[in-house]
Amino acid sequence: MTEIYRKEGRVVRYENGRTIAVLEAGEAVEDGALFRCGPSGASVTIPEIGRERVSGIANAIEQLVSHPLKLERLIVSEGVAKHSYGDVKWEERTLRVHAAVVFRALRVLIDLGDDDLADVREIASMFPRAGAERAAPSRLRLRPAVAAALLPSLVGVAPPNVTLMQSGGGLDGKGAAIVEQGIAAPPFPNWYRPSYRVRPVRMPLNLLLKSSVEHVRDDIPIAIALLAPPDGLTLRLLCADGRDVYPATVRVTRIESADEKVRWYPYGAGSFGAEMVL
Repeated sequence: MTEIYRKEGRVVRYENGRTIAVLEAGEAVEDGALFRCGPSGASVTIPEIGRERVSGIANAIEQLVSHPLKLERLIVSEGVAKHSYGDVKWEERTLRVHAAVVFRALRVLIDLGDDDLADVREIASMFPRAGAERAAPSRLRLRPAVAAALLPSLVGVAPPNVTLMQSGGGLDGKGAAIVEQGIAAPPFPNWYRPSYRVRPVRMPLNLLLKSSVEHVRDDIPIAIALLAPPDGLTLRLLCADGRDVYPATVRVTRIESADEKVRWYPYGAGSFGAEMVL
């Protein structure tokens, strides 16, 4: 059976001082043995996207990240895409922020899926106090952005007293409904398609961790940001204990609790982060 996926989209992207607008229309055809993709030549019917929101977010981040911090990389994009797969058609709008902020030999990574800059403000205010490396504390609270980055690594290995879920809602890369269910191991129910240029893959979408204990302690050190992408269950983190700020490496072996209030972040195929205690 031949499967045909088509996409048209518009994106406004700010990248390190320049703002560009991109429009494209592409098509992917797969018959089980062969996958072919390329520009379709179709006209893009999506109206133009204003640059004000993207520029406003970029300007706000540039003002927040000031000396002695350095903004090494900043990408802000807003896009609208129309998809079709067989007889199914759907549309989505996305906003993405990626930044790398440097202080001395440390580099904080920031990834957002909305225009709430609370994470950036906290990092900008605390990062300049970063001191020498410390051992990981015995108990550690994770900010939602850090917890969200961890969730893809928990698939198949989630510790006791927590359940890793795929959140329901919306359509997947083949136009099928994204179903809510526990995610333990393959095969996964839905397909992820990051681009028409690559084959879709089965993987969990919009991960959510539910804990039997929702109380999150606020009297212990807190991890406010990633200093590197997660390496499985090992996290390189920027931590704070009162006014002391320091880098530490943490190996996740258990999760004590997770708050029920969540925020979506663009890790993997989507991840809902919540404050979490290790």
